[in-house]
Amino acid sequence: MTAEPQATAAETGSIYDLGYRRYEGPRLGRAHAVRSLFWHSLRSTYGIGRGSRAKIAPIALLFLVSLPAVAIIAAQALLRQFPGGEDFEGHLPVRYETYAGTIGIFVILFCAAQAPDLFGRDQRHKLLALYFSRALRRTDYALARIAGFMVALLFLQLLPQVLLFAGQVLLSADVGAKFLEDLPSLAKAAAQAAFTAGLLGGLSMAVAAFTPRRAYAVAGIIALFVIPSIVTGIVVRLGSEDLGRILVLLSPTSVLAGTNGFLFHVPVSEGNGGFLPFIPEWAYIAAAIAGILGSVLVAVRRFQRLTV
Repeated sequence: MTAEPQATAAETGSIYDLGYRRYEGPRLGRAHAVRSLFWHSLRSTYGIGRGSRAKIAPIALLFLVSLPAVAIIAAQALLRQFPGGEDFEGHLPVRYETYAGTIGIFVILFCAAQAPDLFGRDQRHKLLALYFSRALRRTDYALARIAGFMVALLFLQLLPQVLLFAGQVLLSADVGAKFLEDLPSLAKAAAQAAFTAGLLGGLSMAVAAFTPRRAYAVAGIIALFVIPSIVTGIVVRLGSEDLGRILVLLSPTSVLAGTNGFLFHVPVSEGNGGFLPFIPEWAYIAAAIAGILGSVLVAVRRFQRLTV
């Protein structure tokens, strides 16, 4: 038989001084938290402060949306080398009023690629409880994220328009006169970019708010922007005018084409994506504003009711 081992020393505890102490510095409060989250959302959309892989998509899309402006400027510089070349500049395919349609597919890809990360990462990694345990409210969180993405989307569209504006002004023989001549067009382009950033950005973030899975959010965003325009075109060509009016105003891309026509005073015809010419121009503006407000409200309501 063997004897059981006996404890050689009584169990004791130890106290360690880890240096914890109460925070006595300034408390920046709710407003600073909202501003910080806004800037973090804006920077994260372009991969700033993140790994190199996060920068590939936004930088590539930023290059692609700027490429038409650079190409048109180069074409104008080349045409000016030949007698009468300036007469062809008005027939170039990319102008202020057509630029939004030219880069539309890249803007949609930007929304699908970047919007799911802003809401999805926080839900996947269970970070919402940390946000909501501080001065930041649920409404503040949603609005700061949405505003940051909208500003990022606005920058994506304004950069090529500014490049186009600067190139045309600098290539002109009379820089001052060309500046004043094109400035109203640049202002209209900025207004169209604001409508696009508000509507597409708001709808993208509303979809991303409902799922932490990136693949589901990407598929939902693309479907929301592509399928309504296809259905609208089919219905219009079948001759259903009453239903066509409703579907046109429910299609984000159709609404944005209508706002572009309203701002630049260009006709909105059936050939431009299946639009109906008998819809008043103010209806597109009203539909865009309603879509922006509605999408933001849906996203905010989602986080107000979300259990974390």
